[in-house]
Amino acid sequence: MVGLTLRYWFAVFILFAIIILTKRKINLDKDSIKLYLSVGFFSMTLSFYFTYWGMKYIPSSLSSILWATLPLFVGIFAHFLIREERLNWIRISAIVVAIIGVVRILSDHKIVFNSQILVGSIIVIFSVVIGSYPNVYVKSKKNPYDPLVLTANSILIGAICFSISATVFHEWSDMEWNLKNIGSAAYLGMFGSAVAFAIYYSMLKHISVIKLSFVTFITPIFASLIGWLFLGEMITLQEIYGMMLIFLGLLIYDWKNYYLLLMRKN
Repeated sequence: MVGLTLRYWFAVFILFAIIILTKRKINLDKDSIKLYLSVGFFSMTLSFYFTYWGMKYIPSSLSSILWATLPLFVGIFAHFLIREERLNWIRISAIVVAIIGVVRILSDHKIVFNSQILVGSIIVIFSVVIGSYPNVYVKSKKNPYDPLVLTANSILIGAICFSISATVFHEWSDMEWNLKNIGSAAYLGMFGSAVAFAIYYSMLKHISVIKLSFVTFITPIFASLIGWLFLGEMITLQEIYGMMLIFLGLLIYDWKNYYLLLMRKN
């Protein structure tokens, strides 16, 4: 967890430096603090903690498959909290088709199921449920927020929580303090946390929360393509079929908009 703690502190430093330089206002009213705490505690802290814990028992490929269920849980929360984003059978079918696509992409990795895998899978699924709620909560709030400020304060909460945890459980001494590890934490802090979450919460202001959560389906596609381009890895038929199913799921979910767009062009 020390690596994640350092990653968060790098992100906090970058984000608050930008906030200070651009003279952005940090709202500290009751609703804003609730927003920071919701995202910071549930998404940035508990969700990451349980994911890292679960991955001690299961391979990363299975963790990716389980995280592909994020749109389903986001959809369930959105169904009850956001009137405009209620689930129907078409949307549920689209999500299921895309999940099957992710499973196909990662199905070349052989997994032997046992009690350890079961425990790890339950833990990761729990982290997905915890991580899905704050996205819907943020979207359900009508009052405006600054995505950069929300990201900075939320990651700050996560950084503080993980720092306390690392201190209580004496994890700082387990860290190998070399340039490679520190550089990796800095890179992930900048791009994997500061930039990624700031962009995400910026897009959340304008895009359906369920549709935006479909980004979890795109990750395995890019992983396969990057492996092919830079590492010379072969793209298998399973991966091609999986990519096709993911894009089919995306098409089914928004089929009305695509149909109207096609009719306008004609």
